[in-house]
Amino acid sequence: MPAEDTVFNVLYDKFMFWSIVVGIFTFGWMFIAMLRYRDGVEPVENMDKYHIEVGSFPVDSHNTKLEVLFYVLPTIIVVWLTMMALASNTAVWSVDENEPTYNIDIVGKQWFWEFHYTEALTWEDPGTGIDVDWQGNMLMVHAQNTTGVNVTVAIDGVETDYQLNASTGMFALSGVMFDVELHSKVTVVDADENLIHTWEHLPVGTILSSAGGQHLILPCDKISILSLHSRPSDASNPNYVGVQHSFWLPEWGVKEDLVPGLEAGTVMYAQPDDLGTFPIRCAEYCGLDHSKMQGNVDIVATEGETCEEDTGVKKQSSQDGEAANGGGY
Repeated sequence: MPAEDTVFNVLYDKFMFWSIVVGIFTFGWMFIAMLRYRDGVEPVENMDKYHIEVGSFPVDSHNTKLEVLFYVLPTIIVVWLTMMALASNTAVWSVDENEPTYNIDIVGKQWFWEFHYTEALTWEDPGTGIDVDWQGNMLMVHAQNTTGVNVTVAIDGVETDYQLNASTGMFALSGVMFDVELHSKVTVVDADENLIHTWEHLPVGTILSSAGGQHLILPCDKISILSLHSRPSDASNPNYVGVQHSFWLPEWGVKEDLVPGLEAGTVMYAQPDDLGTFPIRCAEYCGLDHSKMQGNVDIVATEGETCEEDTGVKKQSSQDGEAANGGGY
């Protein structure tokens, strides 16, 4: 999911390549002309016929093929670069209807981010050797052959600590019903209290905030559709609609403006495929504490997934038609 995987970086490389090619020919010819026609070089016979007028080739002595080439070649290069730029729009502005999607609202305030979950998300760390199975009123934690010692179960913010069975490396808790409408989290730590495994369920309606140090959490196996809104922190003044923000994911090579007063908001599409934590920044000056508009996004594996497939990381950014003059990449 790093920025070098994005369509923007591929486009940058192509433009850089052709810029270098054009530069080599342009400056190459310039240096040849400087050496060939510098002062002191043996003059050409019948120099009078090479009368030069600004903006035109010599009238009496010229090379038609070279003159045509001076116009045709640059035109071909410009057309080719334009085709490359327009072709990238297919990847940037469209979503494959056959791909699964995940919707979430992101709200920019002064001076923090809020993440509003409009769809439930249940995720678990892959590859730790630990498995959490919570169905009905039975919670099972399988941690055999791991360094796990203690289990913490948090339901709607209320935490309870338990110990894994020292001999089997398992933990079972009955009588605790899994509620899809409650924010639930199970963490496993080792003897030094280092976190080694996390299982979490985020129900519809969950609101996480960067002001409290919470991270945006997105699944790796779906195209995330981020609906971006700018809203005031204090709704007591109905005439105040907030300020301009810009949601920037520098590691992904993409950003998008949040336009105050635009009810439909703006939209950013993303399909990360690498697990990890990546920074969030605000790329639009939004007031005195603009520098505090920071956060993090955690890319996680939906329960049962591993995130081992390389999707090529399609990162896209677009806007609602009413805000066509907002943000950018």
